[in-house]
Amino acid sequence: MTKGVSLALGLALFATACGGDDGGGEGREGSSGEDIVIGVAGARVGAIANVGEGVGEAVNDWFEMVNANGGINGRKVKIEEIETKYEVPPALEAFARFQQSGAVMVAVEGTALSDALTPVSEQSKIPIIFPGQGNLDTVDGEAFPYAFPAGPLYAHQATATVQQQVDELGSDISIGCVAWEPPPGREYCEGVKNATESLGAEFAGEVVIPAAAADVDAQVRGAVALDADVVLHAAIFGQAVLLLKGLCDQAPDLPVGAWHWAITQNEINGAGAECMEGKFGASMSTLPSDEPEAVQMLRDYWEESGSDPNPVLEENSLYGNGLYIATVIEEGIRQALEIVGDDGEVTGEVMKQALESIDGYEGYGVTCPITMSEKDHSGNRAVNIYEIRDGSWDRVGDCITGPPVTNEPDVS
Repeated sequence: MTKGVSLALGLALFATACGGDDGGGEGREGSSGEDIVIGVAGARVGAIANVGEGVGEAVNDWFEMVNANGGINGRKVKIEEIETKYEVPPALEAFARFQQSGAVMVAVEGTALSDALTPVSEQSKIPIIFPGQGNLDTVDGEAFPYAFPAGPLYAHQATATVQQQVDELGSDISIGCVAWEPPPGREYCEGVKNATESLGAEFAGEVVIPAAAADVDAQVRGAVALDADVVLHAAIFGQAVLLLKGLCDQAPDLPVGAWHWAITQNEINGAGAECMEGKFGASMSTLPSDEPEAVQMLRDYWEESGSDPNPVLEENSLYGNGLYIATVIEEGIRQALEIVGDDGEVTGEVMKQALESIDGYEGYGVTCPITMSEKDHSGNRAVNIYEIRDGSWDRVGDCITGPPVTNEPDVS
């Protein structure tokens, strides 16, 4: 979808969500000394419910701890999470409510929602942040000034994973890809193809899983028929489990790797530890099981406050992705207060400038170094690679970046 068409559609839907308010778009964006309001377009119900829970719990836990320790430079952060069920109309309605609440930034879960909210964020001058997902074009900060991927998009995850495989196995290999049918999955496999060819390896081909498929037997057979040395996949949740179980049955020795939505406890539990042994995948975050500083900080807070650790932490990659988002939000707020002063008025426009000021940020050990500018909103293009050994994820690659993505906007 072109930017013009997306903008027109998004604004039309947003006007409806706002009740047709002709003045919609400016809103109240906070005032001096007040709590800083951050919106979260939640998705704890519906197609990506486990993602919504993992991310939502991590963001809420993080800012509960931050506020208990005095906030950011004395300013408390109010997290306002509104459920969207991963559907566009509720997301647009939620954004209108965030605007009325004075939110200065909105965290978004899911590419469908970030695509829909990109044009209305520009109209309202309230940045949206959506690490680990989204449209590749949004790395271009001049074309999409209020959209911040702030992390590796699907094609970046793909190219980095291919780079790691070529580094480990050499370029004399063939790599196939199984794509989830919607744009994120196709973009991932296009990244696999680009990187494989760029690095001198062979692209064995692509197999596509229909968006709502309840049976992936044909795709399992298709993946095996590629006769590849390695198969990477962009399947999600139940489909990922079925794909993995099928490949374990039909090609037990085939190395299989995943994008970051399929390296969760769901896959280990669903496919079984024996099947998952040796499988690998990418993560934009350092997994909580590695006990990065951010996780240690939370554990200390829970112990000092007499609280039990949040059990969702054990969901590992999904909670880790939430900590990635939370720590970037914190750093954005910190940079905003550097701009306006600790008691100054933080607005969406200030938050945009603040996010574009982040330089080499590592999120308490959760993120690979993040740098953004007015032109480049990608943050980074790096992932960690984890492999399952003895039933748990072990890191085998640190902050790996792959070759440039062929169709990525030039933001140099």
